[in-house]
Amino acid sequence: MKTTSQVKKAKAKKTKKISITLPEREGEVLKVYAKELGITRPAAVKRIVRETLKQYKTAVAKAEPKNQLGLFDSLQVDIFNNTSKTSD
Repeated sequence: MKTTSQVKKAKAKKTKKISITLPEREGEVLKVYAKELGITRPAAVKRIVRETLKQYKTAVAKAEPKNQLGLFDSLQVDIFNNTSKTSD
């Protein structure tokens, strides 16, 4: 029989608080955006940041590191003997 100290407890996810300051015009745009979606302004900011970071993450994953030699890249030669790298 396990005691309470032996049972693993689920750890709460740590969150990072960030404070931002927006100009009045952008604050008004954020207010309209949040009202249109039917959510609060902090929730709207979280949604915008999350979507933007998701797009950034996919863009970074597709980018090829600059230090790669390209040894296994497929090259295509045209009739004028010009070479170009094929993309997948």
